[in-house]
Amino acid sequence: MARKSEFISSNERAMSLAALWLALGMMGILLSVGCQPKKPMEQPTNAVAGAASKSQAPPLKLVLVDADLLEAELGLRWQTVSDQKLDVSKMTRDEFEKVDVNTLDVIIYPANFISTLIERGWIAPLPSTVLNKTGGSISTPDEATQGESQRVNGPTWAHRGRSLSQYGGKTMAVPLGAPCWLAIQSGLEISPLLRLYQAIGSNQNTSTISSQLWSEFLDQNEASLASTLADRMAQLHERLQQVSPNEKRSLVARYFWMLSTTEARYRGTFDPYTMQSRMNQPEFSRTARFLQRLAVLEPKTILAEPTVAWESVTQGTASFGIGWPRTDGQQRLDRDTTQSKPKVLPIAWNGADGYLVSLGRRTRQSAHASDLIVWLAAEEQRSAMQALTPLVEPLEIDNDRNVVRDDYREFQTTQRLEAANLSMELTPRFFGSEQFVDLLGDALIDVLRNPDQTESRLAECKKSWDELGATIGKERLRGSLEAASGYSK
Repeated sequence: MARKSEFISSNERAMSLAALWLALGMMGILLSVGCQPKKPMEQPTNAVAGAASKSQAPPLKLVLVDADLLEAELGLRWQTVSDQKLDVSKMTRDEFEKVDVNTLDVIIYPANFISTLIERGWIAPLPSTVLNKTGGSISTPDEATQGESQRVNGPTWAHRGRSLSQYGGKTMAVPLGAPCWLAIQSGLEISPLLRLYQAIGSNQNTSTISSQLWSEFLDQNEASLASTLADRMAQLHERLQQVSPNEKRSLVARYFWMLSTTEARYRGTFDPYTMQSRMNQPEFSRTARFLQRLAVLEPKTILAEPTVAWESVTQGTASFGIGWPRTDGQQRLDRDTTQSKPKVLPIAWNGADGYLVSLGRRTRQSAHASDLIVWLAAEEQRSAMQALTPLVEPLEIDNDRNVVRDDYREFQTTQRLEAANLSMELTPRFFGSEQFVDLLGDALIDVLRNPDQTESRLAECKKSWDELGATIGKERLRGSLEAASGYSK
């Protein structure tokens, strides 16, 4: 019995040990399961996260200054590529200066308005990421000392656009377009102006040469049109009865185009030391008289807006126009083929009329706003906007549907060839330039009415310019003029 009892006791001990090991094993399993970290939630991809962040972000505020035609197109196209809403508003320059602009993200505006935006602190220099993605250039510290720049692959900004985007040595905008003022003619004797162009290109031009060749051009064509000059004069005075603000600005632009063929080309409109207007200098009154004679020769186009003047010549209803062609991509089929083929004169002037796009200085969505600028600068958007206005142009000629027209191809070829030779001294994009242009436009309209008052009227204009300059402040005006002309860094 003792052995049986001993056996039972031993067996019970074995079972107790087994139970203990089993319990310990179960506890280990439970502990291992309980201590295992929870599986993290799957993170969204960058694209999904970006879309989510944009859909939850406040709407981007885009303002179109004197760019009404772009509103519907941009709003519709943006909806197809982004979940973030786009709040588009449009206004004139005067309206823009009266609203609270501190909350704006992106601004599209004419290039000659850039000084006002900068002087009032409304736009910021473009970040290098935007320059890299849009065809601009950036300089690294090492490259800056060597005078070299790093360019992105693909199309880069045209020279004329690059000069408009720079202000005081900083890139303040992406140029969407930079059409130059060129002349187109049909049926006139233009050999004197071609000789003038050659004199300018060879740096042989003088005040005497410019004056003689303009006189020769006008004398010859006045003689050939002598029988119609009285009727043309009557048409001009009828046109002067009512002149719109845009037509007045176009008249001033044509005056500057003509001045760019004189000694004023590099002297500009102000004395750089005294900041006094140069409107009373001989080349200004001389050119104003030539402008009046040209207006009599072609009263239909001297006040017309740029595309109207250009198309009048290409369609055979006018013989001379200064402006640029339309960009709707359509072939021209209604031209009078009995007249001589229109010819573009290779004299170009950059009036800072194309559109720029800039970043609002106080935007709270700089990354998203930068994305919008890059999107606006893409060729697809450029082509769509170009169909609405010639103030936007594609970077690659292969993307330009307007090359179906001979005059347009000649226009673009001339721009590309002449762009590097264009200076900015006569381009009114300094601070307050809109007011100066308005005063000059009034004076030129009076000269067209009565050329005998040319000198006295321009003397009055000089006085008005000097008074306006004093109101702005000479130093402020000088700084803006140097920054706009490319002299200050």
